[in-house]
Amino acid sequence: MKSLAAIVIFLVISVLGSRLTFLNRRLSLGFRNILFTGTEYIIIGVLLGSMGFNILDTDALKKMEPFLIIGLCWIGFLFGLQFKLRDLKKFPVYYFTISAFQAVSTFLLVAVFMFFLLRPQGIRGAVLMMVVITLGSSSCCTAQSALAIVAQNYRLKNRRLLDLMRYISGIDGFYALVFFAVAMSIFPRGEIAEFNLYASIRWLLISVIMGIIPALIFIALSRTRFSRQEFFVFIVGTVIFCAGLAFQVHFSPLISGLVCGVFTANFCRHRLRALSEILHSEKSIYIILLLLLGAGWNFKPGYILVVTGIYIAVRILGKFIGAYLGTKMFKPGFPVPATIGLGLMSDGGHAIAIIMNFKLFFPDIADPLISIVILSVFFNELVSPWFILSRFDKNERVLINIRRGLKEKREQA
Repeated sequence: MKSLAAIVIFLVISVLGSRLTFLNRRLSLGFRNILFTGTEYIIIGVLLGSMGFNILDTDALKKMEPFLIIGLCWIGFLFGLQFKLRDLKKFPVYYFTISAFQAVSTFLLVAVFMFFLLRPQGIRGAVLMMVVITLGSSSCCTAQSALAIVAQNYRLKNRRLLDLMRYISGIDGFYALVFFAVAMSIFPRGEIAEFNLYASIRWLLISVIMGIIPALIFIALSRTRFSRQEFFVFIVGTVIFCAGLAFQVHFSPLISGLVCGVFTANFCRHRLRALSEILHSEKSIYIILLLLLGAGWNFKPGYILVVTGIYIAVRILGKFIGAYLGTKMFKPGFPVPATIGLGLMSDGGHAIAIIMNFKLFFPDIADPLISIVILSVFFNELVSPWFILSRFDKNERVLINIRRGLKEKREQA
């Protein structure tokens, strides 16, 4: 009965949440960014879970697992659809190199610091490597939500700088998922055992195949005549098949979904149509994932708060250093502040998807990682719009605020 009630509650909240907007202009940009990204649904999930009213207990969450598997594959598929190589080649080379520098430097710094911080907690060997690589991969991600909030509220003179930041935030999730695939390959069967390099390489190769097979089926179906409703059924069926196929043989639905999306983006002529259909349902799927994340969160304050604080600080440092080195070595043809990396703090949905995929396979050791990522998301979503604004000319944005305030006063009069 609890499981049925949970499904009804989740569906109602996700449908209503995908249609409601709470972006009040009287709120600060940070709070508007939290509402824009839907981070508040984590709190609703907490209230539904064991730390709240316990509507969703362990047994109910276990029965909700199919929603989680499909949702993770859906996010991976959506992200992969954006990577059409022909379109990416249209951007200057320095866009790619700057993105790579900041992603790799953030990953390395966070992974190294987490290694020394988590080692005293009794985590050893290959398990420790898997955990720190997972945290390093989640730290690479940058959400575009904070940039979107700023762009909606300000006219910024240096539009090319904004475009560069958007590109970085759009592509660094790819590096994050590649690093995460390496982490998951350490124990390819989802069982903590002795590390085997051959088994890890085989897992990576089969993960690619698990994504290509559904993509080939979708491409074949899309060559026939179809209506809009039939095309949406093709997409949903492809994602469900990809997710089920991957998880049934103990492979990551997030990684397989990514491969499926990338392959579809580059070999399907209906890529843009598929992307449009996927985007229509993205918010509902994401809300369900946030609810599940909050409901399954077991937060135990203590040493983990220290680790989280250092994780946030090192992540900011990594993005600052990486973006700084990238812009110095591969100079863009327009003014770029040395502190551009501080405008890339927003965590976003990919970090959450990574940590949820990790918990799907390793629930016994996932709680500390979930706490780190959730607390980091709340902090960074709150402050990231202010850090983005600080990268641009202050006088101009103040003048625009004055104009907007005068306009609002005239409308009220």
